[in-house]
Amino acid sequence: MKKIRNILLISLLIFSSCDEDVINTPSDRLRTIPLMEIQIPQEEYVELLSNKIVDFETSCRLSYNGEIYEAIISASGAGSRYLDKWAFRLKLLNGKLIEGLNEFNLSAQAYDPTGLYTTVASHLYRQLGFPTFFSRHVFVKINGKDYGLYPMLERVDENFFIKRGARVSELFKLSFDARFSFEETNYPQFSFEKKIPDDNNFNSLIEFILARDTSKSNVLESSLSKFIDIDKYLEYHVLTSLMFNSDGFTNNFFLVKESPTSPFKVIPWDFDKCFTRPSTAPLAGYNQIITKLFTSQNLLQRYKELAYLLTETVYTEQNIFPAIDSTAAVIKDAYNLDSYLGKGRYIFDDEIQKLKNYIVERRKYFRDNINSYQGF
Repeated sequence: MKKIRNILLISLLIFSSCDEDVINTPSDRLRTIPLMEIQIPQEEYVELLSNKIVDFETSCRLSYNGEIYEAIISASGAGSRYLDKWAFRLKLLNGKLIEGLNEFNLSAQAYDPTGLYTTVASHLYRQLGFPTFFSRHVFVKINGKDYGLYPMLERVDENFFIKRGARVSELFKLSFDARFSFEETNYPQFSFEKKIPDDNNFNSLIEFILARDTSKSNVLESSLSKFIDIDKYLEYHVLTSLMFNSDGFTNNFFLVKESPTSPFKVIPWDFDKCFTRPSTAPLAGYNQIITKLFTSQNLLQRYKELAYLLTETVYTEQNIFPAIDSTAAVIKDAYNLDSYLGKGRYIFDDEIQKLKNYIVERRKYFRDNINSYQGF
């Protein structure tokens, strides 16, 4: 007993170097998901809170699964920075890793009332062979205050490809309202971020956009396939439309080239806007890639056939509901302690049922209408 008291005292002393006293809160009793406790010196904590719109960084110390880590913390996300619950980016120091990661996001998932959209979308994209980022739920406390339930997300960077033994020549991330055409004013440098390599060379992206604009419908597959993997893009667009991830058409996904001469492929990213449109939302979300592909009747027909196939094999209750139920059982207690989600704002079981209902209704809408679909 004395040994246990000494261990507790040492743990308390480790964190007492920060100015904020640690306060026991209900999250201390969580057993189903890990607790991530972050301690920031009080002055820097106040400055972080008042500078969440900019990328202000400060040092912190965190505890996770019984280990102590030194890290750099900053605000993260886009629109979530303006909401009550906002996101963080953490970079561990001294070569340490958490869940195999030295850098990760704690994502606010501001538009997800279930805490499950990342789980469901990742499950489905992975089944179609798309590279998906690692994620797991954690409960976050900062300076003794419960911040709530967060998915910890692996960042798509050089380490992402190294861990998977995957080749990468170039990597672009769509930022906001990205356009794939020069038929109207378009400055790719404003709506795409060049991630790998860290330079200002947008030539390959510009060539792709020019090919999109100039390729003739009767030779579209042979001309445009040099610039984008058409088959994989159609898979991505169908599945993203089934979930209607409104951020997944002109925002929040990556384009990767494995080699300088290979076509672009898609890496999905950020899923909190899935399932947020009515189940009767369009059968194909809008961007200039899909509108061009649909000028080919062959590609439009391939999209329709693929959509129907996915509603038989992947986008089904039998495939999705077990993933929902198993994760819901793990996060329910943490969800109810999250002041942004639980505690009266949402009722967890009701939100889970709404998600299941959406999946059933969306699948039916596709199956009833996809054969007569004529594109845009």
